[in-house]
Amino acid sequence: MSTGIIGGADGPTAIYIAGQFHWIALLVGAVAAVIAALVIYLVWKKKSGR
Repeated sequence: MSTGIIGGADGPTAIYIAGQFHWIALLVGAVAAVIAALVIYLVWKKKSGR
């Protein structure tokens, strides 16, 4: 696996990872993002009293 970082102090930074792509990692990340969004929504809904 090879990693390269392109960017500087005055602009956006991109991180490139070269190697074999693992679909399971993408799936786990997507599920984690959906769960996090759901928890944030439920906490916001409870605090706002809706």
